[in-house]
Amino acid sequence: LASRVVPYLSSPTDFLREAAVRTLVFHFHLPEYKADAIRLLDSDPDEGVRQAAAMGLRVFAQSDPDLLQHLLRVALKTDEDESVREAAFIAALVAAGIKREEFPMGRWLPGFDRNADWAMLERALQQAGHAVPPGVAERAARPR
Repeated sequence: LASRVVPYLSSPTDFLREAAVRTLVFHFHLPEYKADAIRLLDSDPDEGVRQAAAMGLRVFAQSDPDLLQHLLRVALKTDEDESVREAAFIAALVAAGIKREEFPMGRWLPGFDRNADWAMLERALQQAGHAVPPGVAERAARPR
């Protein structure tokens, strides 16, 4: 079925690109579309497409430290849409190995920078032996 979905990755219609990346990367976990998801995360004009790409990349970031760092950069990017930043943050938490019982419930929007649990992300990254970007450490040190 993937061959039927692939053409929609470059559709001029936002919701079709979003559905395609969600299907191929988030649901099917097909590694051959990882680069497409990264491209969509970095450059698609629609925040829903970028959000779906970030969430889908979580699976690959579990075994790709560079991709995990890329998701962290997106989460820290203050000029990015908050919903995309939140998706990248959650994807990074999952990729860092956050335990299901620790996973925060609820959303941090609006006010993502202020409301997100940066300390939890910092702990998860440290426990998994990943580098903690300065922006994460700075936000984790702020009182909530």
